[in-house]
Amino acid sequence: MTRTATVNGRTVTISGPFKGSKQNGGREIYTWYDKRTGKRGSVNAARIDYEKAHGGKELSKDTDVDHKDNDKSHGGTSNLQTMSHSKNVGKGNKHRKHHKRRK
Repeated sequence: MTRTATVNGRTVTISGPFKGSKQNGGREIYTWYDKRTGKRGSVNAARIDYEKAHGGKELSKDTDVDHKDNDKSHGGTSNLQTMSHSKNVGKGNKHRKHHKRRK
């Protein structure tokens, strides 16, 4: 079965999810391929999953998909929420600061 998603305003074929690299913090990704242009790329799996669960409409570039419980491995749509990039960065900084104190 071929799965599709909207990436950069285009409907593309997706594969995955795959485990991300250290570069992206180990976040799961989907790889995509645009048959019409021959371009390939990757996109955050949580973002695609959230978009699919909420009608398939592509989120704007300035909107992040956040894991409510800060656990990247728990990607169920009930654990995902949208927020501005600046709020998401602030939440991440607060979580890291609190986590360091507990060690």
